[in-house]
Amino acid sequence: MSNITASRLELVERCPAAPALPAVWTESTDDQVAGTERHRFLQRAGEVGREAAVAEVPADAPWRAQVLGIDTDEIPAGGRYEIAYAYDVAADTAREQGQWVERAYDAGATEVSGTLDLVLPPGEGRPRWTVIDFKGFDEVAPAVRNLQLGFGAVALARVYDLDEVDVAIGYIGHGGDIRWDRATLGAFAIEAHALRIRSLFAAVDRARATLAAGGLPDFSTGTHCRYCAALPFCPAQTAAVRAFLADPPTPDRLALLSDEDAGRVWPLLLAVEEMTKRAKASVRARAELSGLPLPGGERLVPVLVPRRKIIDLDGMLAILREQFGAQADAIVERSLSFESVGELVRQVAPGRGQKKVLDALTAKLLAAKVVQSTSFVQLKTRKAKGDAPAPASGEEAA
Repeated sequence: MSNITASRLELVERCPAAPALPAVWTESTDDQVAGTERHRFLQRAGEVGREAAVAEVPADAPWRAQVLGIDTDEIPAGGRYEIAYAYDVAADTAREQGQWVERAYDAGATEVSGTLDLVLPPGEGRPRWTVIDFKGFDEVAPAVRNLQLGFGAVALARVYDLDEVDVAIGYIGHGGDIRWDRATLGAFAIEAHALRIRSLFAAVDRARATLAAGGLPDFSTGTHCRYCAALPFCPAQTAAVRAFLADPPTPDRLALLSDEDAGRVWPLLLAVEEMTKRAKASVRARAELSGLPLPGGERLVPVLVPRRKIIDLDGMLAILREQFGAQADAIVERSLSFESVGELVRQVAPGRGQKKVLDALTAKLLAAKVVQSTSFVQLKTRKAKGDAPAPASGEEAA
């Protein structure tokens, strides 16, 4: 059964039966990784200064452009990032679990755990304890009634015996711009959030008891299902997906649906897409180990594919100009990727000797340290021995 965490409270409020089902572990999404790294950057900027913190961000990090655009002066100073708390719904008490625990919570049987992005004590110009939750561009519930922030306010109120807590959501755009949604939660608002959390915990317990007795609790389906760790085990979703796959609606049939019916189909399409993505990830992990047999005698096999990135453009241009002259500048004006090297080679060395020239030039670029070489695993379909040759690489990638 999946644990109840602060980040999932809004989902649990929509479907209290979800945590009663088995949970499937999934890799952190790109957005989750980027969010954690944003927090790490902001913490380091406060510790060592913005310039030093920027130097610590990997040059190829997908979140680099975003964090470089953040005006760190907008972030309140003097706080602690990634602080985990546990709220005991039975005792109505809370405790701190540590900093940067990476969601490895040590929760008791009656505890709900959660990580607060930034916790700030009272200070100059800040009369109250403050909880800040950073988000991307996806809207969430407003700060005044946001249950994840409410959990943070309850945790701080119980740990520090507070009657008021400031809460805020900082929406960080792709360019690093921040939009704030702030609120102050008084004693009544904090208690209301505590009651919501205790009520949800009780509802989950009832759903678990129903399943244990052989019954079926109510499962509420909707767009929130794509975030649910128990999605593959949900009876409501699996039944709907089976019916969908047994008679999938064609584009022509979908075009004839009313807006209301099309709206009802949308959550199901999201669930099918999410289940397919998770199933593909699971099968891919097995195939990457030693391959898998496919129908018809073929195999799905892992192939290590090189990936090269230019890290010294001036140095690379010098080598290309030495070998290709003015052609190098014409090509690079159109492309700054490593593929421009292949285009140059194809122009001056067409035919069978092309690979030899490209391999020699690649070795020269790597030796000069103007290109960095990494690799990734690609799954390809191979014919069984004795059969026709495998299709071209552009046609066979899984």
